[in-house]
Amino acid sequence: MSTVSIILTSYNKPKFVGKAIEGILNQTYPDFELWLMDDNSNEETQQVIASYLNDQRIRYFRSNITEISERAKSIRYAVLINKALESCQGKYISYATDDNVYYPERLERMIHMLETNPEINIVYSSSKVVFLDKEDKLKNTMHRIAKSVTTVASCQVDHCSVMHRADILPVIYQRWGSYWDEDPQFYFIGDARFFWRLCHYWSFYPLSEILDDNYMTTESLHTQLKSQEENPLLQLLPEQRTCKELRDHLRSLWSGK
Repeated sequence: MSTVSIILTSYNKPKFVGKAIEGILNQTYPDFELWLMDDNSNEETQQVIASYLNDQRIRYFRSNITEISERAKSIRYAVLINKALESCQGKYISYATDDNVYYPERLERMIHMLETNPEINIVYSSSKVVFLDKEDKLKNTMHRIAKSVTTVASCQVDHCSVMHRADILPVIYQRWGSYWDEDPQFYFIGDARFFWRLCHYWSFYPLSEILDDNYMTTESLHTQLKSQEENPLLQLLPEQRTCKELRDHLRSLWSGK
């Protein structure tokens, strides 16, 4: 049994997915399993992924979904994460995407914090956001700083900067019937919705050190959100729920405790 299970979701980012995989495989902490969950990407992406599959730490899954109408029925990366969580063996769970790159000591730092603080169930780190133009040239960077313990993590913390204990997941499943919410109303804020669930029970504890790079490209979901008319998938989605309502609910919840 591995100490930590990492779930990496992938879809059509051949220029970046290799960096994401290598960032995980090159961790200073060796005892992990990598669940590489691909949503039936194009052939170019599959060729990149295939070059890493001989590594015994990788557990690979590729969906068979093809139609855009099917993709609009659920938050696809939430579906893939839930599938991986059904089989993860790690004591701790960590998340990644195909445009996110872990720093070499990310796992080591987070596991140390959890191992030495048994009262903490969820940790999150600072991260660097790298903005690229349509030619993948650097436009700008910014830092998301992990400053304080929070019970309102939705839209404040990115899921690629989080690690939590696996044994908290049954509490979430028992209450909501799934781990991550797959409802497409939360398509743009799927991780915020998951954190909304977690924050009903636990606080997020900060690691101030920057432990990952998050690349914002023209193919990134948040970039596509700004140009919906160019993406037929987005036209099929239901009206989207907001960060504000999730955060307001959590503030109300905790103000009454």
